Order: sequence, then structure tokens, then C-alpha cells
Amino acid sequence: MPAALGLAQKTKENVSSSTTMGSNERLNTISKRNKAAAIEMETLLWRALCDSPEVAKEYIAHDCVMLNPLFAHTEEPLASETDPSINEVLDRCGKAWTGYKFRDEPLVVEIGLMAIAVVYRITLYRQGKKGVRQVQATVSSSWRQTAGADWLLCSQHVAYGDQDEDEDKDEGEDEE
Repeated sequence: MPAALGLAQKTKENVSSSTTMGSNERLNTISKRNKAAAIEMETLLWRALCDSPEVAKEYIAHDCVMLNPLFAHTEEPLASETDPSINEVLDRCGKAWTGYKFRDEPLVVEIGLMAIAVVYRITLYRQGKKGVRQVQATVSSSWRQTAGADWLLCSQHVAYGDQDEDEDKDEGEDEE
């Protein structure tokens, strides 16, 4: 009957990218869409932080709390009412990093229908006088969806990670 009405079943060939958000997996549940959106928002946030940190403000909720020493150059928690505030840090930090790469597939948990938490490891890159510098970090972020379907960062904790795990393993082997 659907064919008689001119309606066709969706096949893999005609599924739009908005349905799959760039992946090959069909996002046919709210949970799958939320998890894909969380990874997409982390990607957009880090791209903004690397290219133009002041633009990252559009992804951050007004009541966000953050601890990100890679940009703030402090290990003090930041919020809109702290001195300095998140916005002040983003306004003055400039282009601190030239690129980033997620080291593993981010782990995502759905907190509620409109909230997601993401945990992952990241490598940030900076071009310096002595070449490219890499910094390893771990990240934990929480996102909430607004009534307008936008996702906003509610909290983020970034911590320095191991600089090179392979070097650590090699050093340990030499000691034995």
C-alpha cells in the first residue's frame, strides 16, 4: 500500500546524513541521537577552542562550571561568577592550540532524556619554536539540551594525562 501512495521505504542508499549524523549507523532512537550529538558537540567545542576560543562561548551554558588548565592556565575551577570567569578566560587565551585528536572513541552515558556525559582522552597540538608539542589530557564533559534542541556544555573537567605511555613502559622495562 505505501508504494501505491507514492511512499517508499527508506533504504541505506537514501538515508540522509542528518538521520545518521555522518555515521553509517541509523540513529532511530532518541538515545542514539543524543549519544551522537554529544560526540559531535565535543568535536565542535574543541574545534572552536583551537581555532577561535571566544567563539566557543556559544556552546557553553551561562551556568557552566569548568576546570580546564589547558586554556585557563590555572587549576582553579571557573564559572560565570569566578574571577576570572569562563568568558574572560576564553576572551584572553587566544589560539593556544593548533589542533586536537580524540585518542579513543569517547565513552558516552545518557544521564536523562536531555542530558549526556562524555569521557575520553585527547591529544592537543601546538606549533612551537622546537617543533610540534603534544599534550595528553583526559576530559569529562556534561551537556544538556535546551528546549530549542541546542546542546550546551554544563560542566567540563580537563586533566593532564600521561605524555607518552610507550616511554613509561620502556623505562619500566629497563629497571627490571
